[in-house]
Amino acid sequence: MLRKINTNCYFCIMNYQFTFILILFSWMISFGQVEEQEMFRLDENDISTDKDIGKTEIVSASRSGKYLEDLPITVYVITREEILKNGYTSLVDVLKDVPGIKVSQPGSGIEGETFLMRGLLGNYYAEILIDDIPIQPSVVSGMPIAEQLPIRQAERIEIILGPASSVYGADALAGVINIITKSSDRPAWAQADISLGNFGYYNLNVMIGGKVGKNKNVLEYTFFGNSGKREDMNVKYDVENNYDPSLYDPDYEYIEQPYYEGDSTSPKFNNLPQVSWLAGFGLGYRGFKFSYMKMLRRTHSSIGQMPSLYAYYDPLNFWGESMQRYTLSYEKSWRKFSSKTNISYLNYRLDNNSTFRMIFETGDRGKLYKYAASDDIQLEEIATYNFTPDLELTGGFMFQFSGNLPKTNDLKDPFEKSDYKPFSESVNVSDPVLGSFGFNPQNFYNIGGFLQLFYEIGKFTVVLGDRIDNHSIYGTSNNPRIAIMYKPKDKISVRASFGQAFRAPSLYYTYSSLAFPTGNGDNIKYATVPNPELKPEKFYSAELGFRYKISENFSTDIALYYHVLNNQFTRSIYLLDPDLYPNADDVIAFAYVNDDNSEAKLFGVQANFRLKEIIPGIHFNTDLYVSYAKGSEVLPNGLGNLNDYRQMPGWFVQFNLDISPFDSWMLILHNTYSSNSKKRFFPLEPDLMELLGQPTFVKNYYTLDIVTRYRISKTFQAFLKINNVLNAKYGGLDAYGGNADLRYNPQYGRNFQFGLSFSME
Repeated sequence: MLRKINTNCYFCIMNYQFTFILILFSWMISFGQVEEQEMFRLDENDISTDKDIGKTEIVSASRSGKYLEDLPITVYVITREEILKNGYTSLVDVLKDVPGIKVSQPGSGIEGETFLMRGLLGNYYAEILIDDIPIQPSVVSGMPIAEQLPIRQAERIEIILGPASSVYGADALAGVINIITKSSDRPAWAQADISLGNFGYYNLNVMIGGKVGKNKNVLEYTFFGNSGKREDMNVKYDVENNYDPSLYDPDYEYIEQPYYEGDSTSPKFNNLPQVSWLAGFGLGYRGFKFSYMKMLRRTHSSIGQMPSLYAYYDPLNFWGESMQRYTLSYEKSWRKFSSKTNISYLNYRLDNNSTFRMIFETGDRGKLYKYAASDDIQLEEIATYNFTPDLELTGGFMFQFSGNLPKTNDLKDPFEKSDYKPFSESVNVSDPVLGSFGFNPQNFYNIGGFLQLFYEIGKFTVVLGDRIDNHSIYGTSNNPRIAIMYKPKDKISVRASFGQAFRAPSLYYTYSSLAFPTGNGDNIKYATVPNPELKPEKFYSAELGFRYKISENFSTDIALYYHVLNNQFTRSIYLLDPDLYPNADDVIAFAYVNDDNSEAKLFGVQANFRLKEIIPGIHFNTDLYVSYAKGSEVLPNGLGNLNDYRQMPGWFVQFNLDISPFDSWMLILHNTYSSNSKKRFFPLEPDLMELLGQPTFVKNYYTLDIVTRYRISKTFQAFLKINNVLNAKYGGLDAYGGNADLRYNPQYGRNFQFGLSFSME
């Protein structure tokens, strides 16, 4: 208990520190630099809905700067102005308003908020970068997301849809998301927000920066931080008895369990809290850039899981981690040649007090502790040579060395962090019955190299690239990409692309382990065992797109895509080797394996329509994004065929409106509609599940979010956000895609947030 109290006090202290920084810096600005207020730029000209950003330079798509309108692939850019005006605080907040992306908030305990990109779970299948460098630890199942990423500090966020393994390697099947942090030529600048809301919501973020020196001897600096908290996530509502334990255990055995609290149809609830935190700084001098950031996330670990197994009454039960990242980069340009070198170190540690709270007798009075750790060192060199203004060759190589302690077996006590050293291949732990089972420290390396040609000839643009990776565990992979664009007129373009990608399984899956003693302790029940033979998934995708800027105020972008995912890894029955598991009480267990017969195919259409200045007097603008998708799957584990694509709705519509009738006031409305979607987990054949009355789909829903901002002065704005205005009771993406998930995963209920924004530049 004492360790929990200390952890909570730590976050309280950091909150007070950030508040003090904000007040102090605001006082300094107002007292000493009144004349600088005229530099403030967040006015009606900056808070605009002009999304004609074709001349924005994009670096994520080809690893060198290219204008968006010259790229033959689908790219979306979220600008700083859009981030500030919409009040985005998490990455999934941003993605919720990106065409065709479906989100789930709060998602799950392990991965946090989740999102779906063209049917693929983005936490698993998208490469997430901060300033061009990957941020996902190698040991996690998927990128954990809350408010710990530098979203408010971003200059822009580049979102590339479609496979990008030809330049990024593994984990870039669905696309790439690059969070590019803000920099400025101003000698001093600052921005900050503070907001409060119901259910104990609190968020504070601050960023200050500037430049010192003259001529070439200029030192650029930034300091930034976030602190966010929800005392309760407001997901405890029950539609169609979703939380009724008897739905999952019709024999009512949960009533007899020692740590179940509640009655026969309703479990006991208390607050379900969530905490996020970020602090960092960056320095730049003569082409060198150094940055450091520390990120923490903590959320209730029972989120999205059935109450017949997991307890919801303990607010101190959580899953949390910390990440620290150090980066050093150097850029140099000559007449036709430029190069960039990136060196990074990413340290990940699961909080050793992270637990799943069970209702039955196990572990520490129902608490099962977990631990995981990883250290990732990466060196990357990228070079670009411009033969002519129309012909460019970009190439590079990458070396990554990683040390992993994958998620451990269930533990009765918190793991002693000193028992594992970075890059060690042994752990100073041994159980008298289980031995070293569940402790699988592993080191691996990956070497990759890519080459890409960008060529403009007449009205055509061609991108041709390939990358080869050699992974010390998973072997060699080759992933090409080709994209072509034809531009008959400046306002019209047609594009086509084809790409191949792969997803190397995280050691989270390869060494997934769960076992416990049975009987008198002489035998062992192996529930899940490692499978070192697990191999990468394979992905193939094609796209055809059309852009047309009909007028200055009306544009459209339509894309058709088709992809196939093969060799999926899934949790399946595994025959135990008696030499490896001599005391097993059964001959089978579960393990993650590749199902060679499974196959997932998806065809989709994404149509985007953007109109601005429909009524110029009130600056009335709209965006309409319409997505239609149809897929089919050969389900893993021989469960038959599915004439749908799991989790992907047939129709998904986003309709955004914003008006600014006065220079000082703006109103924004975000509307989202999703049709039914198939569930992620099928324990039985679909027809049999329907016959037994088990749900096979998540129902359709409609949500409305409202943001309004009022400019008090040139440096201060007040804002109000109402998320889920109609308090819709709806389900998001399944928490884990396993047999312990709720029937549907409840989303945040209605939430009010009001606050104050400060900006000086």
